[in-house]
Amino acid sequence: MKALVLKENGVLNWEEHELLEVPGWYRIRIAAAGICGSDLGRGFKGGAYHYPLVMGHEFSGVVEAVPDGGNFSVGTRVAVYPLLPCGKCVACQKGYVQLCLHYDYFGSRRDGAFAEYLYVPESHILPVPDDVSLDEAAMCEPAAVAHHAVYSAPVESGARALVIGGGPIGLIAAQWLRIRGAGEVTVADIDPEKLSFAEKFGFRAVDSRMLAENEQDAFDVVAEACGVSATRSLAVWCCARKGHVFWIGNPADDWLFEKSLYSSVLRKELSMNGSWNSVIDPDWTAVLTHAGRGLNLKDLVTSRVPMSQGATAFARILNREGFHCKTLLVNEGDA
Repeated sequence: MKALVLKENGVLNWEEHELLEVPGWYRIRIAAAGICGSDLGRGFKGGAYHYPLVMGHEFSGVVEAVPDGGNFSVGTRVAVYPLLPCGKCVACQKGYVQLCLHYDYFGSRRDGAFAEYLYVPESHILPVPDDVSLDEAAMCEPAAVAHHAVYSAPVESGARALVIGGGPIGLIAAQWLRIRGAGEVTVADIDPEKLSFAEKFGFRAVDSRMLAENEQDAFDVVAEACGVSATRSLAVWCCARKGHVFWIGNPADDWLFEKSLYSSVLRKELSMNGSWNSVIDPDWTAVLTHAGRGLNLKDLVTSRVPMSQGATAFARILNREGFHCKTLLVNEGDA
C-alpha cells in the first residue's frame, strides 16, 4: 500500500509501505485523518518513538475486510479509538484505560492512519451514524479529548466560562461547555485570525493579553488549552473565587508556580484537575451523538488535502502559510 512515511526527523515521503496485518483485526480503508499538533512535534522536532513511522491517530474509514466472527460488515463507516491499553497494569485494572502504563497507540508507537489502509481491533471500532460525515468522524479523537476534559468536574448552569487557546481543542472545549449549560463562553488567544474564527462559532473572543485579575470579570470555569507557562498562570488569575480550572494543553515549557500565584489558589479556594486522553464511553459516544447537533465539527476543517500531498500540507502548517484550524488528509477516492 501507499503511506505517508516519516523516514527520519523532518522527512515525510508518500511511498510504498508494508501494511501490518493482525489476525482477528479488521482492515479499514482510511477515508480521512487529521493533522494534530502533536504530529508536528513528533514529525519535525525529534519526537518520534522510532523510524520509519506512519503517523495519524485522528481518523475515520470504511471496513474493507472482516475477520472470522466479526460483528461489523464490509462497507461500515467507522471511527477508530487509537489508544491500545495493555489491560494488565494497575490503571487498566481500575478501569482507567486512558491512563494505561504500557499502552500502544496508532500513529505514534505503531503505524497509524496517514496511509491507504490500517488493521484495527473490533473493540476500538465505532460505527458512524448515517447523518455524520466521515470528515466529522475523523474529528472524534480531538472532540473526545475535549469532552473528557470539560466533563471531568461539575459546571453550573449559567456559569461564566473561559477557554484559553483558540485551536481545535480549545474551540471544541468551548462548544462542550456551551452544551453543558455554561452561560457566556469566551475564547481567548493572541492570534487575531483565531479570534475571528472563534466568533464564527458564536463565542465572545478576546485577546488573552487583555485579560487580567479582576474580581468583577472573573470566570467560574477556565479551560487552559495552550500549555504554555503564561497561559497556565493566566488561567489561575482569571478564575473566580470557588472557581475551577481544567488543564488540557500539553506542556510546551516549564512553569514557575510563584508565591503570589499559589496564594491566589488558596485565597480563592480554587479547584483544578488535569485530563489525559479519552475513553470510548462516554467520550467518543458523546461525540457521535452530538456531531451536527450542537457540536459543530464540520466547520473546524479548514483544509482537505489528498494524502499523497501530505508533506506539502505539513510544510504549509509549519511555515504558517495561511490560516489553519484542522487539516484533514484524505485518500484520493474521498478527496
